[in-house]
Amino acid sequence: MKQTERKHLAIIEAAKEEFITHGFLASNMDRISTEAAVSKRTLYRHFESKEVLFVSVLTIIQESVTENVKYEFDPEKTLTEQLTAITCREADILYSTYGIPLSRTIVMEFLRQPELALNLIKDLYSTKAITDWFQQAIVAGCMIDKNVMLLTNIYISLFQGLLFWPQVMNISPNCEGKVLEDNINTVVSVFLASHMIKELP
Repeated sequence: MKQTERKHLAIIEAAKEEFITHGFLASNMDRISTEAAVSKRTLYRHFESKEVLFVSVLTIIQESVTENVKYEFDPEKTLTEQLTAITCREADILYSTYGIPLSRTIVMEFLRQPELALNLIKDLYSTKAITDWFQQAIVAGCMIDKNVMLLTNIYISLFQGLLFWPQVMNISPNCEGKVLEDNINTVVSVFLASHMIKELP
C-alpha cells in the first residue's frame, strides 16, 4: 500500500472516531489530523472540507458492506431459518460496522442538512442483498409476488422499529443477548406471517 493510501485510510479511521465521539458539529479537523498523524495541509489535500470527509466516511463504510454482504436463497433451508440468519447479520452490521453512536450522528446530521439526506439515503443502509434474497424467494414460489422494493421497505420498517430507532433515540438500550434474539424473532415472524406462501424445505 502506498504512503498516500495509508494516510487516506488513517484520516478516514480518525474521522470516524471523531464523529462518533463528538458528533458532526463539534468534530474538529485539527484533532482528526493529529489522530491520523498527518498535517492539516495533507488532510485538506485529501478532503476539502469536514462535510466532504463526513460523506466519505459513510460512503466507504457502505461500500464495504455492499461488497461483502450477499444473501443466497437456499431451497434446503426454511424461510424462517434463512431470514433469521439474514436479520442477525443485518443487526451485526448495524451495531458493529456502523454502531449506534455513529448512526445517531448520521441521523442528527440528516435532520440538520436535509439535502445531505437526499443525496445519501438511497445508498446508506443499502438493502440490495436483502432485496435480492426476497426476489429469489418470490421466484421459488415461497413468498407473495409483490413489488420487491415494497417487501424490502416493510422488512426494513420492522427491523428499524425494533433494532434501530429505539436505540438511536435513547428509548431503549442497545440490543444484546435474549432481547436481541427476541426482537430478531419478532421481525422474522411478523414479516413472514404476512408474506410467506409456503415454508421450506
